[in-house]
Amino acid sequence: MKLTGLQVFWMIMVMDLGMTLVMTLAPAAQAAQQDIWISLLLAGLSILLITSVVTRVTLLHPEQDLIRFSQTILGKGLGRIVIVIYLVQWYTITPIVLRQFNDVLHVMINPTTPKLAIMLIMVALISYATYSGGIVTVARCSEILGPIILLMIFLVLVASINNVDIKNLLPVYADSGAAAIFKGALPPTSYLGHAVEYMMLAPFLHQPRKGAPYAYWAVGIASFAALIAMTMTIATIGPSLSTKLWYPFFEMTRKISLFGFIENLDPFTIVIWVASVFIKLAIYMFIMAYGTAEFLGIKKWRSLIWYIAPVVLGFALIPQNVSEATSNYLLNYWVPVALPVNMIGLPLLLLAVGKIKQARKA
Repeated sequence: MKLTGLQVFWMIMVMDLGMTLVMTLAPAAQAAQQDIWISLLLAGLSILLITSVVTRVTLLHPEQDLIRFSQTILGKGLGRIVIVIYLVQWYTITPIVLRQFNDVLHVMINPTTPKLAIMLIMVALISYATYSGGIVTVARCSEILGPIILLMIFLVLVASINNVDIKNLLPVYADSGAAAIFKGALPPTSYLGHAVEYMMLAPFLHQPRKGAPYAYWAVGIASFAALIAMTMTIATIGPSLSTKLWYPFFEMTRKISLFGFIENLDPFTIVIWVASVFIKLAIYMFIMAYGTAEFLGIKKWRSLIWYIAPVVLGFALIPQNVSEATSNYLLNYWVPVALPVNMIGLPLLLLAVGKIKQARKA
């Protein structure tokens, strides 16, 4: 299984962008209000720093993925602890993303469709895609869906320009302050932080040592698109209303009206949502199956898909409502634990120890 740099770019970009737009705008706006654009700037800079660390870590052992180089750098004992921490992240975020996917569709377009039916279809799709061709199939899908997602976002933003009211972005800083702006940056930073998955994807590149620029471009474009989209959403529907809605970005599209007859552009945002979630879940399915197989010494990693799929589906049914599936996980694990530990702390630890070992050998 070999990937091109462009395929890695589209995978990371799609993973970062779609979920960030839909799931983090409301919690970020609750903290930063109309200064959410400053929070997004901080988030973008933070993600570039995280990506810098992550790509440097992969260059220590370009032919190895996270499962292997963690043990190479830290030793078998500590390395396996690090692997377990990442496995916890992957095995918990996947059911949550699946449930969030269902909740958005249930709220927006399918209120009477059983949630099990929607999630079962998506699990079947990602399982088939991952089993049939591994990460290569997912990468090829991302090459097709990625440009479509960017095009849909562009069309939505262009169509929303007439509804923008710059007054909704004022005053700058006075109503929020540094602490609130920083707090508002945490949710988008955590969702844009999927550059850490590059540590599992890098060794599949034809030229692993030349993959870093694609990761930078992916997080850079995703961060910029999120900045523009979120700022326009706040400027369109206002900070007060944005904090009370589950999905403000979707609500912005409902206000679009062009030439008196072009309205109801919700399908554009649904395309963005479904496509981005499919790519994200498929990547996670591959990482879980492949990573678990490496960790446990199982040669046929594809066989694990049929065990992981029902586990993901079962855990996705546990949350009782939208709040449990969205806010609780985001605020109680993803931001306070996954962001500082999995996305910042452990990559820094791996980089520091790896560099020290290289210096000693030299």
